[in-house]
Amino acid sequence: MEHTKLSAAINKTERRATVVGSALLLTAGLSGVLPHDVEAKPAGYTFTLVATLSDPAPQGGTFVNDFEPGGLNSLGDMAFGADVSAGGEGAFLGRKGQITELGRSDDPAPGGGTFDAGFLGPVALNDQGDMAFDFLLSPFTIPPPLGVNAGAYRYSHTTHSVTAVVTPFVTPVPGGGTFQGVSFQPTINNRGDIAFAGIVETDQGIHVPGEDYIGLGVGIFRTDPKGQIAQVVVPGDPAPGIGKKFDWAVEPWINDGDDVSFVGHIAGEEAVIPGFPPQAESISALGNLYVKQSGTGKIYTIVHAGDSAPGGGNFRSVFNDVMNNRGDIVFDGDLTQPPDANQSIGVFLASGDKITAIARPGDAMPGGGKLVNASIVNGNVHVNNPTDVVFSGVLDTDTGGVPDTGLFQSSHGQLSVIARTGTKIPDVGTVFALASLETVFPPPPIDTTNSGAINNDRGQVLFCTTLTDGRVVLLLAMPKP
Repeated sequence: MEHTKLSAAINKTERRATVVGSALLLTAGLSGVLPHDVEAKPAGYTFTLVATLSDPAPQGGTFVNDFEPGGLNSLGDMAFGADVSAGGEGAFLGRKGQITELGRSDDPAPGGGTFDAGFLGPVALNDQGDMAFDFLLSPFTIPPPLGVNAGAYRYSHTTHSVTAVVTPFVTPVPGGGTFQGVSFQPTINNRGDIAFAGIVETDQGIHVPGEDYIGLGVGIFRTDPKGQIAQVVVPGDPAPGIGKKFDWAVEPWINDGDDVSFVGHIAGEEAVIPGFPPQAESISALGNLYVKQSGTGKIYTIVHAGDSAPGGGNFRSVFNDVMNNRGDIVFDGDLTQPPDANQSIGVFLASGDKITAIARPGDAMPGGGKLVNASIVNGNVHVNNPTDVVFSGVLDTDTGGVPDTGLFQSSHGQLSVIARTGTKIPDVGTVFALASLETVFPPPPIDTTNSGAINNDRGQVLFCTTLTDGRVVLLLAMPKP
């Protein structure tokens, strides 16, 4: 697991506004004072305003703090999360100009219990309009590890209802026992199959020297529309390489062929991420990238920590994988020199047997400046079926002393800018930062974006941004003909 977005209500002692420098604190003061030469009109896109913070939220209250894009299908349906003024978070579906609430903090949860502080995003969406999302349940505390007492849920576009996929301490785990909870990033394909990271009781999880073993592990599971759950990979399963075993598997992505990419760790290898809390608070590890093919059931290593990275250096860890129906996988790669981690983040694409650097720290970016870091937060890199990659990142230029940020696309090897600091969006405003006020767990060691970057096969892109007048908006970018 890497740095993930959480409701401000989740961990008040860890609260931090994940912004670029002091971006959000300065937006009001910088309103209208951007130098003329940094103002840029979007050349390749038109933009539709989806929602603004302080807009009414379905079922009462208003949207506050942030929008967290999770899904955008070919029909233009949107799945996202947002904080709400009543406290906590909600999961929402936007369709044909109408926003529907699927669940929010303090509401009864299907299958039993009550939704608590927030969801474990991103939320997921398929082309039919079905959604998958994970949500913490009451009571929520840390410890036990984040995700314990969280449930997994499915929204059906045909029945317009939400049902439980996993109810913690109730739903049976294939092979014995019950799920103790779920982790981040459920995904759903067009067949309605959901892949999720489930927390289970096991003696095969991550063992860290000097820490008491917590008796829990995280593995990948798959459920079909009928609710039949099957294992994909769990702690103790054989891993590629003689005598190797997995002790952790998270961040699944399932495509229409039922192939599953995921981030995993091998028992006995270096695990502890510098700056992360102990396993009793967050089950985590330095990750490798794998894919399990549905036809053969074989698991293949795509990137292992320590492998050479395109353009130089070595991968310290990988995270935030997204896979399309062709089997192409985009992911964030950490290029930090050991013993540190999470300080030099690039975007990479695995296609066939080849790994390509999409953007590395130090690369010149369209629109000006060089990339300092791609976002460390999940949901900020995505790939569609034509293999267009979108991502957000921090730049080495600045406006009023605050680092500039941008949202970019890579298509057929060509980088282009979708929006960046200074972009003037007609009838909306001027982009100040691809960031908004929210909590990231654990607090990241670098400046990072958290706008979201989700594209569909039509080339549309869903993201949020803070404007120079301080407003935070959810936007849909559409390529011009």
